[in-house]
Amino acid sequence: MISAYLVEDEIFAREYLKDLLSQISKIEVVGEADEIQKAISEIHQFEPEVVFLDIHLAKGNGIDLAKNLRSLKKPPFIVFVTAFEKYAVKAFGLDAVDYILKPFDEKRIEHTIEKVVKWNQLKKEDDQSQIVKEIRRSKNINKLPVVKDERIILVDIQNIMYIGTENRQVFIKTLNDKYLIDSLLYEIEQKLENFSFLRVHRGYIINLEYVNEIEQGFNGTYNLIFRDGSKAPVSRSYIKTVRQYLGF
Repeated sequence: MISAYLVEDEIFAREYLKDLLSQISKIEVVGEADEIQKAISEIHQFEPEVVFLDIHLAKGNGIDLAKNLRSLKKPPFIVFVTAFEKYAVKAFGLDAVDYILKPFDEKRIEHTIEKVVKWNQLKKEDDQSQIVKEIRRSKNINKLPVVKDERIILVDIQNIMYIGTENRQVFIKTLNDKYLIDSLLYEIEQKLENFSFLRVHRGYIINLEYVNEIEQGFNGTYNLIFRDGSKAPVSRSYIKTVRQYLGF
């Protein structure tokens, strides 16, 4: 159930909109106002997920209220309900979900609610993703899932020497094993940003802790030699960064 708040100074329009919304099972009206100050106070209090907002109000302007609501910690979705077409560009510039012209009807409102439901689901998924990232940061979760022999293995990130590409396939190299992984290199790089890893080539990310030697290559390039004797190339565009990190 999505909570909604109405800001409309025409009582008949507000009652009609409230009646239409009451017939839709996915939404619940938690409050209403005919002027901005009351709306701001109650929206702070009720934290509705969507605000249906008229633009021309007897005391104030709905565009200004929408700008104010964007600064909230949990800003609601905005649906403008108005008799004027000319504010549409400004409205969508404020990331409005929809812009409904009066007189509105049941089908038009239902279409808008479907959009709100979709946007709300996407927002929840994004919020959940951010929560997971924050948990990983705060807990310093140091496992990376890989697939081997139809099993999912959680590899300790600190045991990874480097990640590379081979025949268009990304692999992870540890001291004792090598795992193919079904992810793009840049996706893995994001997961390793809190660890001692460094991009040294468009096809290689290395763990600085496992580099034992630096070998001069051709045309001013280098190879990094790891504890097990394996090597990873350093491309010319990454040489300056590698030299800064390893101090040579």
